[in-house]
Amino acid sequence: MRITRSMMVNNLIHFTSKQAEELADAQTVVATGKQINKPSDDPIATSLLLSDRTTLSQYGQYESNIAQAMTWIEASETTLDSVSTFLQEAKDVLSSLSSGSTSTGEDYAKELTNTYVQVLSLANSRYGSGYMYGGGSNTQTVPFSNTVSLSSGTAGDLLFDMAEEASSLTIEVIDDAGNVVRTLTVSGGTAGTNLINWDGCDDDGDLLPDGQYDFTVSASDAGGKAVAVFPFYRGSEEGKTVMTGEDTVTVLNNDGGKIFSEALSILSQAITAIENGEDKDVFSDLTEALQTAINRIKTERAAQAGVNSQLETRETRLDALTVNLNSRIYETETGSTAEAAVKLQAQETAYEETLKVTAEVLNMTKLSDYL
Repeated sequence: MRITRSMMVNNLIHFTSKQAEELADAQTVVATGKQINKPSDDPIATSLLLSDRTTLSQYGQYESNIAQAMTWIEASETTLDSVSTFLQEAKDVLSSLSSGSTSTGEDYAKELTNTYVQVLSLANSRYGSGYMYGGGSNTQTVPFSNTVSLSSGTAGDLLFDMAEEASSLTIEVIDDAGNVVRTLTVSGGTAGTNLINWDGCDDDGDLLPDGQYDFTVSASDAGGKAVAVFPFYRGSEEGKTVMTGEDTVTVLNNDGGKIFSEALSILSQAITAIENGEDKDVFSDLTEALQTAINRIKTERAAQAGVNSQLETRETRLDALTVNLNSRIYETETGSTAEAAVKLQAQETAYEETLKVTAEVLNMTKLSDYL
């Protein structure tokens, strides 16, 4: 085969370019301190690095989730601590009533009403952009409220809870200006959750504007005594789920109904009992019932403390895994600095020799000049 000058030049250009590329790679290794700067440097190691970095990103997300969950628990603990304090004060009032205290029922009623309002407010606590105890991911609905929506001329149902059966109910629907726009009279109501239909009209039969309306409920039994009424829990019974590891889900109990409904019911019954002038035996029973509600809050706080401890353990483990993974990534990428320096020097020498040979060959007029 005849070797032309053009073939020689092309070959020299190819080998010179390859040497230049290898020299540039060696310089990059020394400059960055990394043996692997592009996938072609080591395809197998690159695949491992990509896998490790994906895992590292997952660890970071888990740690972020854990931090948010622990912050939620801290906020919830503060709320439940306040609720416990209010309920204990209410229990002291009921204990005084059960022992036949000489203080007026009106004073006790005011104190218990204040406690009821405070506990209700705490049950409706906000956390971030939503409600803390809406249950599961339901954070945009007020957990406990006597409200009803009117949209496109269609009204929602009036939902509320009662402590016992009632023979008559009076429901007043109130607009945002505080005006009573509709009064409904209903015969009979059951213990537990009640649902009353409203057509969205005022007392004159005219359809009211769309919006949010409040309502109040007054109930009495066959003997004319008041029946305790309190807000229906509008949230979810599910817990708040948080991914804290691969295939590991932590559940935070934000079911406000399970946590607060019992306490709100008993406080409402106690206020109503004072209004009805009940004897001390009734207040003795309510005192015991309120202690059960207090114990429920204590149990919830203990459960949250246990979850928080588990989260701390997982956080510590993730920290250790992250350190180990970062160390492995570093070792895979960097290699030996001294070895990289030696390779660079050798590559520089090879490149210089290639340039020298190329220059000599390009100065030849015929192949015999090189022989």
